[in-house]
Amino acid sequence: MTTFSGRCHCSNLQIVFETGFTFANLPLRACQCSFCRAHGAVTAADPKGRVTLTVTDSAQILHYRFGLGITDFMVCARCGVFMAAVMEIDGALYASINTNVLTVRAQLQILPQPVDYTGETAEKRRARRKKHWTPVAFDGTRA
Repeated sequence: MTTFSGRCHCSNLQIVFETGFTFANLPLRACQCSFCRAHGAVTAADPKGRVTLTVTDSAQILHYRFGLGITDFMVCARCGVFMAAVMEIDGALYASINTNVLTVRAQLQILPQPVDYTGETAEKRRARRKKHWTPVAFDGTRA
């Protein structure tokens, strides 16, 4: 497993992404929704991996929801960095991380694939994310 780590600008929210992918083959996506484009997000996930989120001050984490209203887009309220999209499905948490927060982002080698999920129903979105997103663990306080 390859371990990628990162943080928001002020270090209030930290992330560890464990994956079977490497710098050379981690699939990257560029969601075309207005939120992801406004943040310049380049995302990644691995259903066989694991994401650990560590929160220093949970009061400084924004859980922004839009569209279908079924996903928490975790943004640090202190520094404004979008860290990850997190969703609860069947009692478990899954995430897609913003690779721009990773310390090794410049070493990632795959060009982001544009994706557009306009018109996807909540049911189809949950099924797709459960299949493709990364299981989440919180270290300390759950944001």
